This record gives sequence, C-alpha cells and structure tokens, in this order.
Amino acid sequence: MSSDILSEAEKIIGHTFSDKSILECALTHRSYANEHGCPSNGRLEYLGDSILNFVVAEYLYRECPKDEGVLTAVRQDIVSETPLADAVRKMDIMRFYRLGRGARMNIEQFGEKPTSDIFESLLGAVYLDGGIDAARGFVMRSLKDKMQTCLLID
Repeated sequence: MSSDILSEAEKIIGHTFSDKSILECALTHRSYANEHGCPSNGRLEYLGDSILNFVVAEYLYRECPKDEGVLTAVRQDIVSETPLADAVRKMDIMRFYRLGRGARMNIEQFGEKPTSDIFESLLGAVYLDGGIDAARGFVMRSLKDKMQTCLLID
C-alpha cells in the first residue's frame, strides 16, 4: 500500500501510525491475504471487539447513571453491526480496503457484518499503535452520536 494511501487513511481515522504495517493489516481482508501471502485483519478484529466493549462500557459507567441491565442493553446497541458499519461507511474507508479478486467483485454485496469487522480491526490497530487513549478517541469520534444515547434514556 502506498504511503499516500496510508496517510489519507490516517487522516480519516484520526490517528498517525508509528507502525504503518499495523494499519495496512487492518485494511486487509483474508481473501487478499490468501492471494498475496500477507496477514489479514482477523486478529486485529478480535482485539478491537474486546476494546470496543471495554471503551463503551467504561463510557456508559461514567456517564449514564442507570443500572447494569440498562447499561448492558445500551452497550449492546452501540457495539452492534449497524452502528459500526455505518461508521465505516461514513468514514469512506472501504475504498482503501484490500480485497481478493473474488471478494472485490462482490463488494456491493458486502454486508453489515464484514463492514463492521473493519471498524473493529481499525480499532485494534489504533490500540496497538497508540494505546487505550488513542483507541478511546477513535471510538468517541466515530460513534459519538450513538455513545450519547445513554443521556436520552428515561
């Protein structure tokens, strides 16, 4: 991936990577990785999923004075596929996503689950490169409207 593409992706994400290979990996689907013998974003997605749940739970704990049942329901709504996929689409980061030949032909059919996985892989990459504060910032920037849902709960 060219340095110009990576720089543009960094601007969109809001984080400048010390290790550009982490960002490149976050933007690599397993179909591309299989064709080119490079790592895919699957492990970053796994890490990002856990970080996302932590960051959202921490935010809700601090900002929403409701019981744990309500907080759990709100957290599940925030970290679900639709808001994450919407955030990816809003960032327009899919244009940098490396797909294999077969998957590239079906990009129009890329559903919410694989699109939301990109969010989680980006979050995992931001965390590994910049730590929890950078990850928290990425989540807050990307999901701020959804994160403030708790303030509207009766």
